[in-house]
Amino acid sequence: MLSARYLHLHEALGLGPMWLKQTVVVLPPKNTPATPTQARPQTVRTAPIRPSQPHNGQARLETMAALKTAAPEHVRKPVPAPEADLLPDLSDGIAPVPAASGITKLAVVSLCPPTEDMVYGQLFHGKAGVLLDNILKAVGLDAAYVHKTSWVKTAAVGNPMPSEAAIANALGQIARELDGCRAPTVLFLGQAFVKPERQAMIETLCAGRPFFIIDHPARLLRQPELKARSWQTLKQLKRVLAQGGGS
Repeated sequence: MLSARYLHLHEALGLGPMWLKQTVVVLPPKNTPATPTQARPQTVRTAPIRPSQPHNGQARLETMAALKTAAPEHVRKPVPAPEADLLPDLSDGIAPVPAASGITKLAVVSLCPPTEDMVYGQLFHGKAGVLLDNILKAVGLDAAYVHKTSWVKTAAVGNPMPSEAAIANALGQIARELDGCRAPTVLFLGQAFVKPERQAMIETLCAGRPFFIIDHPARLLRQPELKARSWQTLKQLKRVLAQGGGS
């Protein structure tokens, strides 16, 4: 049995009856005269909850819509239209950010966009993006010469780490993307790329291009002590870019 005050608490928190079991008996509030209706326990029935799909399921789309509604309107960003010739099979995730100059000197690749980027429809949104641009300046590159993208284009709500199957399935798409933008050098963001089981895929993807791996800017913001480690790698990247980026 469930007291009616808890039902009201669910409603006040915006949870609604979906969080209750299908057959919940609700008791009338204490110290309240019983009416003919209140004299009998009330049964609240809810529709069965179906499991959501991690990537393209209706539940995920509804959750993303709710998050977008909650975001302040003046900072929401529209989802960029995909480059049809570059990403013929792009999912409903976030499109990459091509080099504005039309010349790509470096491709920056994260594993997948976090939920915040999905909400705002912008890859490397917020402070992490600002730090990334500062990193690029530190190695002598203007962001206009950088192609920014993610290996897996869509993140599951509540679980931003894609499965190994999703990573493997996206290999062909990200390979075509890097070939299309003609990136001579690749910078991977995130220690997920350091895993031994991922090295063969990275070497296949880069196909002879020099590549480097540093911590994701979002992690560097949380753990500034890791910046020194990343800077050692960035100095190597800077030397390669000065020599022509491996092209």
